[in-house]
Amino acid sequence: MLVSEMNGIRPVDAGWQDCHDLHSWGPGVRQCYIIHYIISGKGTFTCGKKTYTLTAGQSFLICPEQVVQYAPDENEPWEYVWVDFVGEQCRQILARSVLNPQQPAAPPLRQERLLPYFERLCQMELYRRNSQEAVGVLLALLGVYQDLAEPQREERKKEDPRIMEAMVLIAAGYHRSEFCAETIARKMAVSRTTLNRLFQKKIGWSPGQYLLEYRLQQSEKLLQMGMTVKQTALSCGFEDPFYYSRVFRKHYGMPPSDYRLEFAEIQ
Repeated sequence: MLVSEMNGIRPVDAGWQDCHDLHSWGPGVRQCYIIHYIISGKGTFTCGKKTYTLTAGQSFLICPEQVVQYAPDENEPWEYVWVDFVGEQCRQILARSVLNPQQPAAPPLRQERLLPYFERLCQMELYRRNSQEAVGVLLALLGVYQDLAEPQREERKKEDPRIMEAMVLIAAGYHRSEFCAETIARKMAVSRTTLNRLFQKKIGWSPGQYLLEYRLQQSEKLLQMGMTVKQTALSCGFEDPFYYSRVFRKHYGMPPSDYRLEFAEIQ
């Protein structure tokens, strides 16, 4: 798996920060993915409307175009290492990780499992960060976070079967513009409140948010196949192509027309 992904992800920069001067950042957006690993101390990380209080051993993830803010604790300011990375495969790789866009803060990990990879990336000269060696080190680092996700995947197998039923319904009906959370609840013979509680408990999103994310992910595939923006919008349940373009741009940081052209150039 890792070798096949090497052309789709690369490190951009890496470094170390001692925040005893109470250095903070944000609110603002970044243009790449960034992982911070806290060596010592503690601080807060805000992503969207949610704030996490983090301590030594924990990591947090910043994704492109997300509004974030992070700051050290005044009494125990943190010290951390970080790595920036980009690439078309970032989203897919992180989706299999305990650190991902829906779960941007990871539980504590021992330093010996992560620090050697961060230190190696920090030591590399800028021109070497495009090398296969640098990509390999980055993927090994991300592999640690993926390994941590395995027990969580096993736990998810025990989840309420109604979640799987809802996801099957979404996969079958997302292309219809009238399909919505109310449709799912009606077909499952549950209330909207019950459906929302199931999704929030197991996924952290509302059914509507999950449906929108699913539609956008499917639209990516159609754009990559060369479909026009209008065809893609209508095929993924977006009745208004202009609304689809606004949602896509907000989510991915570029309009679908640019995404389509960019993917065509890569191919």
